Amino acid sequence: MAGDLADGFAHECAIRDSYARRLMDFRPQERLIRTELTFPEAGLRADMKTVDTYNVLRVWEFKIQADYNGLGQVLTYLAMERKGSPGRQVRAVLAAFEFADSIVEANEILNLGIEMITLPSMLRRAGTVPSQVVDTENIPFIPLAAEAAES
Repeated sequence: MAGDLADGFAHECAIRDSYARRLMDFRPQERLIRTELTFPEAGLRADMKTVDTYNVLRVWEFKIQADYNGLGQVLTYLAMERKGSPGRQVRAVLAAFEFADSIVEANEILNLGIEMITLPSMLRRAGTVPSQVVDTENIPFIPLAAEAAES
């Protein structure tokens, strides 16, 4: 289980790093401040911090599939950044390939103001995330031409 979690984080970090390198392409009005933003008082790290041309700070959380855990994380980072940046406008961004309907609805109903960004599918390659989940037990065996000739 711990290995699976570490692999998941490695994928998310690779996707975040790829997004950060191309931030100008995706969000031309924003600049990268840093990745792995540490909140020492809580021992937590947000994935990324940016600032836009209006001087608005954004704290980011990247997920493969965003659910209530990602929502809780980004809300916590938002609170910590607002505490550490008094007088600054700070917003939260949750970036993922897919979002659970429940968190999209919670964001809207509760008026949380979290930006939910659907990541471009091309970034799946950065984290070696498949474009779709495949049930490997139901994939038929198709012999190569050389194997078929030997039979």
